Amino acid sequence: MARLDNIIRLRQWELDEVRLVLSGLLGERDALIEQIDRLEAEVAEQAVATDLEVFSVTVGAYMAGVDKKRQQIRAAILAKDEEIEEQREKVSEGFRELKTFEIGRDQELKRIALEEKRLEQQAFDELGIQNHARQDAVLDSTVLNKRKS
Repeated sequence: MARLDNIIRLRQWELDEVRLVLSGLLGERDALIEQIDRLEAEVAEQAVATDLEVFSVTVGAYMAGVDKKRQQIRAAILAKDEEIEEQREKVSEGFRELKTFEIGRDQELKRIALEEKRLEQQAFDELGIQNHARQDAVLDSTVLNKRKS
């Protein structure tokens, strides 16, 4: 039993580690989405400054740079989504393995409890048989004593 408990503890620790990595990946993905939001806010800010003479000259280059940056961030998000999906598969697999051991432990505990119950019942049965035999002996001796009298 202690062996199964140790394996379960190890699997839980491994599962926690995999979940921690998944959490980190989700945080990185959120940071990338936040970068896109900041970029969009910056573009909106720049659109307000259209009255500047320099803006009309540089707007094309600026927007091309923004589009390139957006594409890079979106590509990074897609790559991060693939990593997240792989990590989720690892979490699912780790959970399945952990559950397998937990079910095995539970079945072992049930088997032990049933065995203990069987042994206890066997002991009670033996006591009952002995008690019954004593009562029969007492009755037999009482009957014999009455015959002798």
